[in-house]
Amino acid sequence: MRRTIVGFAILTVTYASVCCVSAGDKIDVPKVVTKPDVEKILHAAVKEAKGHNKNGADGYYESEWSYRTIEGDKGLYFDVLYPGQGAPPHLTQTMFSMLPADKSKSTPVHGLGDQAIFCPNETGMAMLHVVKGDILITIGFHGHAPKEVLDTEKSMATKILANL
Repeated sequence: MRRTIVGFAILTVTYASVCCVSAGDKIDVPKVVTKPDVEKILHAAVKEAKGHNKNGADGYYESEWSYRTIEGDKGLYFDVLYPGQGAPPHLTQTMFSMLPADKSKSTPVHGLGDQAIFCPNETGMAMLHVVKGDILITIGFHGHAPKEVLDTEKSMATKILANL
């Protein structure tokens, strides 16, 4: 009996350690989509990434970054959101269901995450929103026609999803 309890305690501690390590592995967007990647996509020199990785209470985490061209108004924008354990159930799915926020036209995109939509708008910003499990990914592309950026956004989303 004592051996069973000790074995169970060791198993529990090992499992908890593995879960904590896994839970701590959050994406850092500029390490996944690098400045040279963005310069290749935009065909222009870009400034250093601006943004933050933010840890909040209850496991909340957000990696929000942008790259802007040195000249002109082209840019790529990224936001990867992990809700905390204290968040309402299915928070990111609920947020996703309310997109696009400006109620502009959206198109479903198949084959990315659990669900994805592409939302171009009149301001020249084309947004791709992807929900995978409880993680919401948003990628924005400014400065090109929407029909020209969807494949690029899908490629970046695939790269981010592979690093979650």
